[in-house]
Amino acid sequence: MRHLYLTGYRGCGKTTIAERLSGLLGLPWCDTDAMVEASAGTTIANIFANSGEEVFRDLESAAIRSLSCATTPSIVALGGGAILRPQNLSLLKASGWVAWLQASPQTLANRISGDQSTASRRPALSQLGVLAEIEAVLAKRLPLYREAADQAFDTEANGIDSVVEQIAEAYQRIAD
Repeated sequence: MRHLYLTGYRGCGKTTIAERLSGLLGLPWCDTDAMVEASAGTTIANIFANSGEEVFRDLESAAIRSLSCATTPSIVALGGGAILRPQNLSLLKASGWVAWLQASPQTLANRISGDQSTASRRPALSQLGVLAEIEAVLAKRLPLYREAADQAFDTEANGIDSVVEQIAEAYQRIAD
């Protein structure tokens, strides 16, 4: 069996879905953003502010490299920008199956704005407002999400439980 990677923009439900998939499939799960924060001993926002995005991306790539080498399959909630580096894309494709979680920019903005921990732990990626930033960043990332994804799942039109079931069924088909 291969790793099950969850990708998509911040607020699409990667961490929540990873945790629920873990219970359903009986596989361990992790979140690369949490791994980066644990290894750095600080929040992603602080890493961006004090060391810059490049250092964050280096830590993120190291986490992905480490996870991709693990022999026990796991469910991995990737950071929204993990797909920005070609070497990460190569590792994801070589070591696992990638589910792309999608929602509209407005839904993502609503979810992000409603999450108390986002402002303190996640940096703004531009000087734009939340919705305008999402639209601008998604415009650049959509081709990379498409390239990375083995299958896309709509987290806006479908409830979390439905998406979890859909992903589990698709993953089990490829694992057989």
